[in-house]
Amino acid sequence: MSFSHNFRFSKVIRMALIPSAAVIASEEKTNDQKEKLICRPSDLPIYSHDIPTPRCIEEKPTWLGHYLQEKIAGMRLVVEKVVKEVNAYEQVAEEYVRQGVDKADGALTYLRQENNTAPKIGAIAIGGLSGLILSLRKGYFKKTLYVTTGALAMTAVCYPKQTTEYAEFGIQEGKKYATIAYNFAYGDKAESDDSCIYRPDYGKEEEVSDEEVQYRQ
Repeated sequence: MSFSHNFRFSKVIRMALIPSAAVIASEEKTNDQKEKLICRPSDLPIYSHDIPTPRCIEEKPTWLGHYLQEKIAGMRLVVEKVVKEVNAYEQVAEEYVRQGVDKADGALTYLRQENNTAPKIGAIAIGGLSGLILSLRKGYFKKTLYVTTGALAMTAVCYPKQTTEYAEFGIQEGKKYATIAYNFAYGDKAESDDSCIYRPDYGKEEEVSDEEVQYRQ
C-alpha cells in the first residue's frame, strides 16, 4: 500500500515538473536567439554599403551630326576669341581717350589762366600756322582766310569771354553796315539813315573798373 502511494506521488510530481522544464527550456532558447540578434559596436561596419550609380547610355551621333558639332564648336571658339580681343582693344582705346581728355582739359585750364600770356600767344601763333599749312596750295585769299580762322579759333579758346563780347559787337556792326550798304546801293538814303542804330555813347571811352581791366589783360 505504501509502495503504490509513493508511486502515485512521484508520478504527480513528474507530471507537474515536466511543463515547468519545458517552459524553462523555451525561455533559454529565446534568450539564446536574442543574444544572437544583439550586435556589438565592434561588429558595426565603418562605411555604408556602396550605392549603385545609374549608368548613362551615350547615344553615338551620326557622321553628319559629328561633323556639324565639330564645326559649330570651332566657330564658337573663334567668336569667343574675337570678342575677347575686341573687348581688350576697346578698353585700351577708352583708356587712351580718357587720358587724352584729361590732358586736353589740363592744357585748356592752363591756357585760360590770367597770367599765362606767353603760352596764349604761342597757341594763337600755332593756330595761324596750322591754317597756313592747310592752305599751302591755295590762293592768296584762301591762305589769308585759313590763317585768320586758325588764329581766331585759338583766340576763342584762350579768351572765351572776350571773344564772345567782341563777336556780338562785330555782328551788330556788320548788320548795321550791311543795311547802310544795301540802302546806298538802291539810293534810299533817308531809309538808310533811319535804319542806323543811334548810340549816344558811341565814340566815347567806356568807363571800366580796375577788376575788368585786370581781367582783360
